[in-house]
Amino acid sequence: MKPKGESMEWWQGFFDETTGQIMFSEEAWQRAEQSCDALVSLLGLQPGAKILDLACGPGRFAIPLAKRGFRVVGLDICEVYLEQARAKAQGHGLQIEFIRSDMRAIPFESEFDAVINLFTSFGYFEREEDHLQVLREVYKSLKPNGRFLLELMNRDWLIKNFRPRNWQEYPNFFVLEESTMNFARNRVESRWIVLRGAERKEYKLSLRVFTLAELLELFAQAGLKVLGYYSSLQGEPWSVDANRLALLAERAS
Repeated sequence: MKPKGESMEWWQGFFDETTGQIMFSEEAWQRAEQSCDALVSLLGLQPGAKILDLACGPGRFAIPLAKRGFRVVGLDICEVYLEQARAKAQGHGLQIEFIRSDMRAIPFESEFDAVINLFTSFGYFEREEDHLQVLREVYKSLKPNGRFLLELMNRDWLIKNFRPRNWQEYPNFFVLEESTMNFARNRVESRWIVLRGAERKEYKLSLRVFTLAELLELFAQAGLKVLGYYSSLQGEPWSVDANRLALLAERAS
């Protein structure tokens, strides 16, 4: 929480049922399901491995991984998404532990064979040192030789294909999006205006976007040995023209 007199960080007011409808469409769930076997292969997971889904949202990856027999823990700051994840897991008869916590303070030590952080769930914080803190917490939570997979937007692609304005239509509402690229701070600053009948609600987002070189340096500082970087969870070779970036790393023993 912020001390009295300081403003909230954007993510404290951004994630709710409406933004969840935008980000976690049925198509997004299907893509996650289809990506899971490739993700397991990329991580080199053994049957029954224990996985932490860091910033798990409503369980888009946690649930299909648990269906495959992995022991999964989901961690997120948004209780609305965690409630949705618990309900979905129960509906599938799955035993998944979903925990509300800040990713800068992961409540585990040497616990997991793998940690995953997917769908651009990194770069939320204003302070640069907080991003390093997240990676140090990942290191702490991994077993020796445990692996970490980070998947996020490719900054190089974003700059080449930047769209300052966009709009999308959903079954019950419209979303108008206005974005600027703050090169001095390497952040994308966005405003989402959701129109639902006569109702209007505004959301703000401020995401730190990283170059590959910056991420490699952060991983090194956190003690995570990078094993490879790719253009997708399928392990396709890295390209500056790909819209995604996936980094695979290991906690040295």
